[in-house]
Amino acid sequence: MKALLSAIKSQLKADLTYVRDSDIFITEDERVIPDTVKFPAVGLKDGEINYDVEYQGAGESSELLVKHIAYVQLEKPEASIMGDTSTEKKGILDIVADIKDSLRENKLSGQADEIWLVSESESELLADEELAIQMKMLILRYVRQGTY
Repeated sequence: MKALLSAIKSQLKADLTYVRDSDIFITEDERVIPDTVKFPAVGLKDGEINYDVEYQGAGESSELLVKHIAYVQLEKPEASIMGDTSTEKKGILDIVADIKDSLRENKLSGQADEIWLVSESESELLADEELAIQMKMLILRYVRQGTY
């Protein structure tokens, strides 16, 4: 899982050029965002690992689930979802589409043999007295054949 998370993080840093490298991070929880993060941001969270002794006749395999969480903070109505054309800031739907484009069929230098989109959550508001952030999560399944 560690190598997979590192590979995903590197790929997103290369492709999502509008997100600062330090704002693509591995998180302990979907709702925990480091204080130093600026928006937009992307969090990665390790998920379940499932093992299978027989995979399409190829022997052992493992399925690693990874949560990919997009975060935005935009002040204008609708902008956190749809983006802001006047400032060219992306909304949550744009960022999620960019994550899917970056990782779709990307074997991450051998870290995965297959990649499948498992689910996409509805967007959700995280707010406290100081901050309002829109978040949306993708779960992708990375399949590895061979020993686990």
